[in-house]
Amino acid sequence: RNGIEQDVAIRIFDIIESFAGYGFNKSHSAAYAMISFQTAYLKAHYPVEYICAFLSSVIDNQDKVVSYLKECHKLGIAILPPDINESYENFTVTGQAIRFGLGAIKNVGYNAVHNIVNARKQGGFKTLFDFCRRVDLGQVNKRMLENLIASGCFDSLGISRKQALSIIDECVDLAAKIKQSESSNQLSLFGDTASMVVEPVVRVKGEMEARELMNREKEVLGFFVSANPLDEYRHLLPFLSTKQLEEMEAGDEETYVRVAGLVVNLQQKISRKGDNYARFLLEDLSGRMEVMVFPSAYRKYMENIKSDSSIIVEGYYDNRDEQPKIALRKAGPLPGLLRELHVRIPDDKNEDGIQKQFVRVIKKFPGDIEVFLHLPNRKIVVLKENFNVAAQISLKSELGAIYGKNNVWFN
Repeated sequence: RNGIEQDVAIRIFDIIESFAGYGFNKSHSAAYAMISFQTAYLKAHYPVEYICAFLSSVIDNQDKVVSYLKECHKLGIAILPPDINESYENFTVTGQAIRFGLGAIKNVGYNAVHNIVNARKQGGFKTLFDFCRRVDLGQVNKRMLENLIASGCFDSLGISRKQALSIIDECVDLAAKIKQSESSNQLSLFGDTASMVVEPVVRVKGEMEARELMNREKEVLGFFVSANPLDEYRHLLPFLSTKQLEEMEAGDEETYVRVAGLVVNLQQKISRKGDNYARFLLEDLSGRMEVMVFPSAYRKYMENIKSDSSIIVEGYYDNRDEQPKIALRKAGPLPGLLRELHVRIPDDKNEDGIQKQFVRVIKKFPGDIEVFLHLPNRKIVVLKENFNVAAQISLKSELGAIYGKNNVWFN
């Protein structure tokens, strides 16, 4: 009707329709701009209060809680573990730190938290039995109590998590019997029954193994608070990885990467063709990302991939889908010591001038670590001993500036 050909009109309408999915008018834009300014101001000037409010707003979504806790780490804001005498339902500001909220603990609902906080108004809890004695065990059941213990809520009472779990049944049963006796309106021959009760005695010593403690804590909080299994490798991670997960960007599509991290939520499956494959979340100190283990890689490397194990993953970063992922090509355990420096030479970086620059750089860092060159023809060359280097981040950075960050790593 307006002199526009049908196929052109359809194409224009498709563009308009697509824009309508994310575009909005000026008044809407102005409102968003104002909110953006306000939130940026709060984050800049009141970062602890700002992040604390965000954490409380997503307390029912464990994945989002974990995401904001990572932001706390980047901002240098300490996260304090939950405490039965200090924590409330939501996250709270404590000085320049944020205290974990009881409502963020797995399976601990609003009614249970409300009951705990109300009981605490009469004074702080002194022992695990004192807690069981004073709260409503109909609202705070044994499963919740186990999760409270696993999260570290009772650590400040001077009892280890292993010890608390060892007497949990006795504490709950004895407290229930006392409550039943009190509610029966029967008078004891000897007066107040509760005052005569001997509290359950701890018979075990020490704490559970560090790895078990961390795994239980992660299970109920979704996050390592007291420690992280990667802590023992913290000084090695910058050498072993070509990038941290949070550093991967849209422009890195189909880039070969090498990342060290923790295996989380491992799922092993069988395809329609009958081939085994797997998927899991790789979690480093900066974030987490899905990793796909296709049948060919599964057959070669699956024995190195165990739940909650620390590994190195090599593969292609793929961000074509809404959720980026890594297609695994290799996987192996994290080494305790650095013994090798690997440099992958791209096709366009194999000129004489660049080779001389490479030699000048490695000569600045003499040491005992062997140097392996991955040539464009896929051959691997080990340099002579007089070219051995020292493990220095500055060496990795200088070589990364020449060949690209994804092409330089230690092993």
